[in-house]
Amino acid sequence: MARFRHILLTLASGSALYSGMASALGLGEISLHSALNQPLDADIELLQASDLSADEIKVRLASAEDFTRSGVDRFIFLNDLRFTPILRGGRQVIRVVSSKPVREPYLNFIVELARPGGNLLREYTLLIDPPTSAAYRQLAAPLERTAPPAIRESRTTPP
Repeated sequence: MARFRHILLTLASGSALYSGMASALGLGEISLHSALNQPLDADIELLQASDLSADEIKVRLASAEDFTRSGVDRFIFLNDLRFTPILRGGRQVIRVVSSKPVREPYLNFIVELARPGGNLLREYTLLIDPPTSAAYRQLAAPLERTAPPAIRESRTTPP
């Protein structure tokens, strides 16, 4: 009977902890704002970050051991990535930038988010299009044209 109470108490406390973690800080989708052969410029959506300050959130590239454990190659270029939490108004993102241009069309990396109460790892994969692709082509504004001169019709009446 005592063992049953111990199991019941463990389950109850575990579910209480789980419900408290349901609204914990998380990492969402990534939005890319750069193209191939340009420095990386991307934003990672922060989930449930409204009650935290930027000082409470530490973001970095995951360790080499985390990459190995996940089966992801850690290329030297990834060491150039810089992660900055931005928590202003409705904008809650992690800005990801590099000082060097991205030369490969495929970028795979793991982000580590250290937050109050633990760490979170998430893998991101980016397919980076060249700047000449349709995704990065800027549409030119239509040229303003003056109306073509009116064409005069000359009608001849049949005799």
